[in-house]
Amino acid sequence: MDDTTPPLTKNVTQAQLLAAEPSADPELLRELALSTDQQTRQSVAGNPNTPVDVLLRLGAEFPSQLLDNPVFPLLLLENLNLVAEIPLSTLRSILRQKNVPVYILEQVADQADLEVQLALVKNVQTPKGVLNRLTQSRHPQVVESARLHINLAGELTEKYEQRIKEVIKGIIPSARQAGTGSLAVLTQICPVPEFMVEHWVEDSSYKDFFCRAIADSPATFPNVLKHLANHTDDYIWYSIAQNPNTPTETLRKSFTEKQAPTALARNLNTPSDVLDSLSTNQDQIVRIRVAENPNTPLNVVKGLAKDTDIHVANAAARVIREQQGEYTAEAVRKNPKTPPYVLEKLAQKDPRSVCKHPNTPPELLLEFSKSVDERLRESVADNPNAPVSILEELAQDDSSEVRRQVSINPNTPISLLFKQLARDASVSRAIAYRMSSEKYGQYPEVESILDILAEESTSPLETILQRLAQDGGEAARLFLARRFDLPANFLAQFAESTKVKVCEAVAQNLNTPISSLEKLAQSPDPKVREAVAQNPNTPISTLEKLARDEDGNVRMNVASKINLSAETLEELAVEKSFNLVRRNAMLNPSLPKEAVERILCGEYATEYLKLNPDFLSRHPDSLAVTLNHYAKSQFSLVSFIALNQPQISQELLQEKSLSISWLERLAVAQNPQATQQILIQLAQDSNQLVRAAAKDRLQNHNSSLLQSIAPVCL
Repeated sequence: MDDTTPPLTKNVTQAQLLAAEPSADPELLRELALSTDQQTRQSVAGNPNTPVDVLLRLGAEFPSQLLDNPVFPLLLLENLNLVAEIPLSTLRSILRQKNVPVYILEQVADQADLEVQLALVKNVQTPKGVLNRLTQSRHPQVVESARLHINLAGELTEKYEQRIKEVIKGIIPSARQAGTGSLAVLTQICPVPEFMVEHWVEDSSYKDFFCRAIADSPATFPNVLKHLANHTDDYIWYSIAQNPNTPTETLRKSFTEKQAPTALARNLNTPSDVLDSLSTNQDQIVRIRVAENPNTPLNVVKGLAKDTDIHVANAAARVIREQQGEYTAEAVRKNPKTPPYVLEKLAQKDPRSVCKHPNTPPELLLEFSKSVDERLRESVADNPNAPVSILEELAQDDSSEVRRQVSINPNTPISLLFKQLARDASVSRAIAYRMSSEKYGQYPEVESILDILAEESTSPLETILQRLAQDGGEAARLFLARRFDLPANFLAQFAESTKVKVCEAVAQNLNTPISSLEKLAQSPDPKVREAVAQNPNTPISTLEKLARDEDGNVRMNVASKINLSAETLEELAVEKSFNLVRRNAMLNPSLPKEAVERILCGEYATEYLKLNPDFLSRHPDSLAVTLNHYAKSQFSLVSFIALNQPQISQELLQEKSLSISWLERLAVAQNPQATQQILIQLAQDSNQLVRAAAKDRLQNHNSSLLQSIAPVCL
């Protein structure tokens, strides 16, 4: 408490006793009204000796104490204009109280303030005459609330659920006023009433701002996609047709009523009978997609294998062979992930393709490296993952073609390249060509590189490398900078180069010293900084700086790093200027759960859910956090949908059961987790629909309770 605090209020216990004393001096009470102690101020609000102006001011904070103060009715009798003199904040508070005198409700009926009007239509005592006047309000929510007030509309005893749908559907605002960003999130994280989705499909204002945003999201709930499939917009139903979350029956309906054959043929949920029908589509791409769809019956695929279009027939034939465990050389070449056991199976049928494949087991490569067939040894020498021991053997092969292939293999050690193969007359020229730049079909540095290799043929490796670095030209330095086994001191030397391509190659090299990477991270060229960001050895401190780089591609590469700080990664995940930065950060497995929860409550929530549709199913506690956030939305439809979900906290249900919005109170009444105490309170609500829903829930609750007790009674 500071020095400006009145002395009598500094002793809290004494202040509380004085504030509650009915005979306390009015000026003393005025002083005590400034206390920082809530109990003291509350007692002042209930004290009959409190000055009128102080009393009316404290009523904003303590409306119940003001109304219960024995002097308040007398003040109203003494001053017929007192209601008009009550401060607006106090008036708003007391109108929400059950014990507010009816004549006060009548006197403020013409108040233009929205909160006052909402408080009037919420108060169960508000007379019918006042409600009739409020149906002429300029505020639509007041008009609707007045019409549904129990004193005007009466009790609703049956078909209340249908009435709820009719009323809500009638007050759904246009997309620009409905909080479509938040609605889009809810359609992806929780069930939404179907009658609302039907309205969105019918209301053209929701097309661009909303329907298109959720039609292609794999997180969107199936029942929403089912209704969106009725939309007339081509983009929307095409998105529905390819969405992996679209129900099978909806896809079948899309086939009969719409034209999205390519999307349907690709969708893994498309039923087999629809795929059968699509197999006769005139579009070549559609038939290929049908052949490749794992849901397509084998007999249909076999039929497509006889298609007059060679591309369709080949696609179908490939699928059949793969289903039967047969793999062609073409399929192996095109698929770098072909498993080793498949390669072993194909080794006898097409050994050359197997020798070149990066996934071929080392034992198999060793076997083929000893083959009498020169072409097989050459193919092994060409394999980018051939073990060094095999390359060392093949470097002494009788065939110059095999040795030449070893010389251009990126896996060949630098010592083997320059101490042995560079001395080979039939191979050295191939090495020189690789270290030279190409200009209009000419390789100007070849001869000078050959001269260096010849002059230094007996020199130590360090000397050869130094000569090439000094006299070989930019292309030679670029070649060396890309070598995985170049000594670190050369990489540090090349990091000082003025040539961007050389610096970029050094920045990408896994052997580049940390100090050089830190230096290159300050390069004026974004390509070099981007390469530093890509290097897995770049220290975290450097990455943190690059995370704020002016170039989007640099930040995009940093966003993929799993060792970033949580704060930096979250910043990148909500970056406004470059969506690819956000994408990489959102896909980063190191993004903390707490950061994701904040993203799901922000403007990029839909973007995150499209990329990570299963996040909330893996983190149900985060679903509760997210729904509790949207339950506090300023948009009535958003809070209504969220408050209907069982994950809403009891504290929030209790708070919203007193909401000025009847939609929020209705949602609480419908929530399966609402306590009996809350339901009893809402069963006496001023709103016809809220009362009906609460009473129905209470009746069902009591019936369930009786059923659970009955066996015990028996």
